[in-house]
Amino acid sequence: MFDRELFNDARREFLSHLLYAKGHSKTTCYNYNSDLGIWADWLTEAGKDWQACRYPDVEQFAAWQLRDRKISAHITNRRLSALSTFYKWLQRGGIVDHDPVALAERPKHPLRIPVWLEREEQAQLEATLKDRRNIPINIFGNNKTKMTETRRRYEMLFGLLLNSGLRISEALGLKASDVRILDGTAKSVRVIGKGNKERLVPLPGAFGAVFGFWLKDRNRGEAIFAKTDGQPVSAQAARAYLRLMLKKAGIDKKISPHKLRHTYATNLLNTGAELVDIKALLGHESIATTQIYTNVGQERMEQVVGRL
Repeated sequence: MFDRELFNDARREFLSHLLYAKGHSKTTCYNYNSDLGIWADWLTEAGKDWQACRYPDVEQFAAWQLRDRKISAHITNRRLSALSTFYKWLQRGGIVDHDPVALAERPKHPLRIPVWLEREEQAQLEATLKDRRNIPINIFGNNKTKMTETRRRYEMLFGLLLNSGLRISEALGLKASDVRILDGTAKSVRVIGKGNKERLVPLPGAFGAVFGFWLKDRNRGEAIFAKTDGQPVSAQAARAYLRLMLKKAGIDKKISPHKLRHTYATNLLNTGAELVDIKALLGHESIATTQIYTNVGQERMEQVVGRL
């Protein structure tokens, strides 16, 4: 039988361990909490004991996710990884005697080639962001000056993503003090990434000069991408503004802020950067995560050969 109270106690302690001992973000802990809740609901429905379950139970859970709930293999595998982390922690604490995920066969999913902007498309987007003639007059009272400031802020935000490969959450969390400026040029940004890990990302000279000029009068403690009223820009608002700019630029691709990160990584690869360097710049924990970009290089080589 499923002891919900005991499970919830263990889950709370596990999440505290992730948050305070491992330094994971609140968003990561929220995802773990959600995944474990789905697992608990399935076990309850199936009448299984969370402390005695075995790998066939995990495989049945995965099959239920894929078949009945129409969840992708990618998300299903992420949930199984969360379960494995949980059970390994339980095993170390003597609460269970094994990790049921260890022997479970995981769903296979098709290799996903990242979507990115070609150099020409990147230039189109940047030109559209710089063009002040395409800023509409807002009927709700936002004047031209305020809307121009908004456009300039997003121009700098998307420019930073394209020139540093930051995650959108990392970029929106930056303060002026996180940017190293020398002789008016922004040289690098200090980023606190996943797991509260710090990395220093250098900026290309041309963008650094523009970015440094934009920041020149900022209070060092000020959030860089805060709105004019001081409120933070949300990731959702950034995604919506990017969609608008892509439409204005005539780019018919599903490009999100994260795809700008892919564009940065692809540009690095195409200029001869090593995977280990791209891994460090992107803040990946494992080189396996970065290896997806080798497929970009392979696809590009196939396109080159196809022109013969």
